Amino acid sequence: MLVGLISDVHSNTTALKAVLSEMERMGVEKILHAGDIIGYNPYPNETIEMFIEHKIISILGNHDRAIITGDYSEFNPYAAAALLWTKKVISPRNVDYLQSLKSREHFTIDNIHFVAIHGSPRDVDEYIFPVNVSAHFLAVAKADVLVLGHTHVQFKKEYSLGIVLNPGSVGQPRDENPDAAFAVYDTMTNVARLKRINYDFEKVIEDMHNAHLPDKLGLRLRYGL
Repeated sequence: MLVGLISDVHSNTTALKAVLSEMERMGVEKILHAGDIIGYNPYPNETIEMFIEHKIISILGNHDRAIITGDYSEFNPYAAAALLWTKKVISPRNVDYLQSLKSREHFTIDNIHFVAIHGSPRDVDEYIFPVNVSAHFLAVAKADVLVLGHTHVQFKKEYSLGIVLNPGSVGQPRDENPDAAFAVYDTMTNVARLKRINYDFEKVIEDMHNAHLPDKLGLRLRYGL
């Protein structure tokens, strides 16, 4: 089975549609998201509704949790402004959906055990970059495939115990490549492939401007920063 791995969609349905279309073309049958459905971009309700429609399995990211708690104190001013805007427009039904999410999620397919954590097995809010990864993470998480998010930086590390990867951000990449990032894992061959696909980010930037979201967020989207 092909399993789609995504993270950090951040209210960007335009990017998500491109990724889902490509996954459908490839024959992906199940999708796991490593947190942060909302934040930054201008389509929070539409994004959650797409998650429900496509039966995407997701965990709670720090932006998702902030909408539930109303605590934006640990965010930079641009992220906090986007969260305040999101709080005003998000529907009660979609807040309920966020409240239903767990901090960790797991499932087993073809004897491959997948675990998703937004930050790390040590701390769900820890930023893990490629230089910070070790095989120990797989042992702690009890995973064959450990899927992380949070940094918006795509990477894959392979060990004898399994694979640790960050599929990168669908909705706001930060590796100087604006293309939406994702990964696909083949449970029959045990191969994980990191993928990118372009989308109309200028349309998203225009809608961000019309929603009076910070211009800084549009620049980050355009340049993958």
